[in-house]
Amino acid sequence: MTQEAIFSPFFATLFLTLLVWVYMYIRRIGFIKSQKIRPQDLVASSAPVQIWPRNVSNPSDNLKNLFEIPVLFYALVLYLFVTKQVDIVYVTAA
Repeated sequence: MTQEAIFSPFFATLFLTLLVWVYMYIRRIGFIKSQKIRPQDLVASSAPVQIWPRNVSNPSDNLKNLFEIPVLFYALVLYLFVTKQVDIVYVTAA
C-alpha cells in the first residue's frame, strides 16, 4: 500500500465539506430572495438565527460540525503521511 492512499478519504471529506457549504448558500440565498430580505436586516449577529427556518439553518449546523472533529482527522492524516505510518488499517478506518 502506498502512503498516498490515505488522501482518498482526506479529499472525500474535503469534498463533502465543500458540498455542504455550497448547499448552505443555495438554501440561504433562495430563502433571502423568496422572502425579499434586505442585506441590512442580516447585519446584526443574532438576526439570521431568528430569521432562518430549520430547513435553512440545518446545513449551517452541519457545516459547523464539519469544522470541528474533521480538523483532527486532517491533522492525523497529515501526521501519518509525513511519518510514513500509513497502512491498510488506517486507510480503512479513515
